[in-house]
Amino acid sequence: MDLRYYMNEYFRLERWEIPAADGDGGFSAFGGRMPLDDHHRGAGGGMRTGALLTNLDSVGGILAGLSVLPRWIVTTSLMATVTRLDHRGPLRAHGRVLRRGRNSVVAGLQVVDEGRDDVLVAACTGTFAVLDPRDDMTLEFTRPAVVPMPPPMADTPAPEEFFHIEPGTGTTTRLRLADHLRNPWGILHGGAMAVLVDVAACRAAASPGTPDGTGAAGEAGTDQARPGRGRPGCRRHGAPLREAGARRPGGGPLPAGGWRPGAHPGPGGRPRPGGRRPPGVAGLGGGPGRLSGADGAEQG
Repeated sequence: MDLRYYMNEYFRLERWEIPAADGDGGFSAFGGRMPLDDHHRGAGGGMRTGALLTNLDSVGGILAGLSVLPRWIVTTSLMATVTRLDHRGPLRAHGRVLRRGRNSVVAGLQVVDEGRDDVLVAACTGTFAVLDPRDDMTLEFTRPAVVPMPPPMADTPAPEEFFHIEPGTGTTTRLRLADHLRNPWGILHGGAMAVLVDVAACRAAASPGTPDGTGAAGEAGTDQARPGRGRPGCRRHGAPLREAGARRPGGGPLPAGGWRPGAHPGPGGRPRPGGRRPPGVAGLGGGPGRLSGADGAEQG
């Protein structure tokens, strides 16, 4: 199993390099196309936000990786704002390098819906750490790089089954690590983290005491500021929601439901007025009274 491609085969992601034109700083851009298969549809009728983020992670990852060859990259932060959830598909992504430093690359990506005359449906900013590969890690590309769309998989499982997300409801969602969910570094794939965050947020939003019984993340992201090797299980405290009577560290009650207006990130991961996004926090929600996750992903 080639861990660089297995995740993309599940989502059937097509990708192609767009060589740099004069004045583009020498970095290639990248395009991607995502079919809207039935098992990837969410409550809004279009592609589930976790699936969309996984594809953006893949497009941004190869884009950033080609800009630092022969070194490698790993995703440390991915933040997307989804403007609509009723996609017709297929969806098409375009990404470019915004900044390349010695230790990190920042990429910007946009997604349009080809079935709706290329209307913009998402904008994303990704940050990727630059690492020196092990001696047994090699990369070979024919440039410009092209990855064709994989054919449909037989008996395709739902995302919860593919990503080993345990059944459940409420404010805690668990994912059991498996080899196909690890990237070549041996750590949890950024796309698996994105799907986990999406499922956790929607389950939390459907918990008792929330306005309605269905969820679809319209703004989501992951921070993996300290990516580490996975232990037997990984869980995401998807509740941006807290139980009534919960206390702040050092005392003082937290509001029931854990609403934190102004403390969630805006488009591109920039903090909105009224608050900062601390490391490890994923912004989730869409619409008035958005939710902001209060816990980072935990290994254990």
